[in-house]
Amino acid sequence: MKVLFVLTYYHPHWTGLTQYAKRVAEGLTKRDFEVRVLTTRHEDYLPSNEIIEGVRVLRSNVWFRLSRTMISLDLVWRIVREIMSVDKVIAFLPFAEVAWAGLWAKLLGKKMWLVHNGDLVLPAGIGNRILEKIYDESTQLAIKLSEGIVIHTEDYAENSRLLSKFRDKWKVILPPIAKMKTEKQELEKLRKKLRPNGFKIVGFAGRFVEEKGFDILLKSIPDVVKHVPNVKFFFAGEMHVAYENFFEKSKELFEKYKKFIISAGRLKLSEMANFYKVCDVFVISSRSDCFPVTQIEAMFCFVPVVVTDIPGARWPVKQTGMGIVVERHSPLALAEGIVEVLNNVQKYKYNFGRVKKIFDYKKSIDDYEKLIKQN
Repeated sequence: MKVLFVLTYYHPHWTGLTQYAKRVAEGLTKRDFEVRVLTTRHEDYLPSNEIIEGVRVLRSNVWFRLSRTMISLDLVWRIVREIMSVDKVIAFLPFAEVAWAGLWAKLLGKKMWLVHNGDLVLPAGIGNRILEKIYDESTQLAIKLSEGIVIHTEDYAENSRLLSKFRDKWKVILPPIAKMKTEKQELEKLRKKLRPNGFKIVGFAGRFVEEKGFDILLKSIPDVVKHVPNVKFFFAGEMHVAYENFFEKSKELFEKYKKFIISAGRLKLSEMANFYKVCDVFVISSRSDCFPVTQIEAMFCFVPVVVTDIPGARWPVKQTGMGIVVERHSPLALAEGIVEVLNNVQKYKYNFGRVKKIFDYKKSIDDYEKLIKQN
């Protein structure tokens, strides 16, 4: 069976969404599905056609960037051609061309499923509100045209400005979480470097954008230090994001507490296991976040999590007990949560068994296989 994935970015672009799509595509390929990915050529050095782990990746040339998306006329026309040559279509949201893909899938009699990875949430500004409105309208049309929409949790869907209107279309499938290999020698070097004299390490990761709430985390640092003086905050991720200058807005705050922060920059997947393993606690300080896979990866590395009380993001901690949920938008509440977990790490690690039980890689791929094979 031939399956087409359509999405704006794919590997080697680094986000939770792209890692999710890659794992599903490769998992299905190993089960004898022919998976083809149609995406943008977001970097000039990338080939327009290549095979990655058995998955054919087709990249369309980009005209220009509009906010977080890439505009490609080539992609628009190739969507039609590729849909004609496959049996089923899966579109990963947010995807600017999703209504166009949905229309042609319907016209050509090809069933299409959408995979929701969060509502589009842009920074303040009239222009961004207009973009959100246009995207919402086109995505609602695509949902109506689709067979259904895969969601991570009902917790997020019930609070989503898009999904709450289409409850009858929901299909819950948890993202497949891959086991991460630790490079033991590098891990020991990292521990010696970051943990002199018993230092505690608070980890956080992601793109430095407003919705991730890293400014809230930065403001929590003095209250954490007050109770745990020997602490460092270890950041992995891209600071200077092309479509949002939030790091520049937070630079004064970052510089103020710089002596407590270690920046690793964007890490390779092979380096992330060591990043998690060196941490005592991992923090999700987001204002909005559908399902940050980083917290599950941290849990699989025996690291408890502190997460803000927002739909979707809070679900894994509530289900597993491997961490605590704190009041959103509050630096003080975040600091109190971090201190609590740092002082009681073993208490939260005890719930690791629930993590393994709930997040099952094989079951996630099984669920996608059943979805695609539906008549």
